[in-house]
Amino acid sequence: MQTSNKTEHTNRYEELLNAPDGADVFFLEEEDTDMLVERLFDSMQSSPLGRLLSVISTLPEVRVEKVERARRHIDQPEECWDVRMDMALDRVLEELIIED
Repeated sequence: MQTSNKTEHTNRYEELLNAPDGADVFFLEEEDTDMLVERLFDSMQSSPLGRLLSVISTLPEVRVEKVERARRHIDQPEECWDVRMDMALDRVLEELIIED
């Protein structure tokens, strides 16, 4: 982008930022929209809140059904845990025996 175009875009950006409430800023040219999005991304990376939002956006989606299933398992009586632990250990031992 040439310097004059960049200055022109920066001036247009300033006009949009300083537009009075209720001004028609929804009818932007594609270049203006791209510039606003670019400025938004730049400001997000430079602020603590922006960095936090960036980290949050990379977190995996919470699957409610898995959380509920885990809660039900945790709430089970201790005898159920003993049986499940024995079954899990049996599977691990079987895998170890089969690998040899």
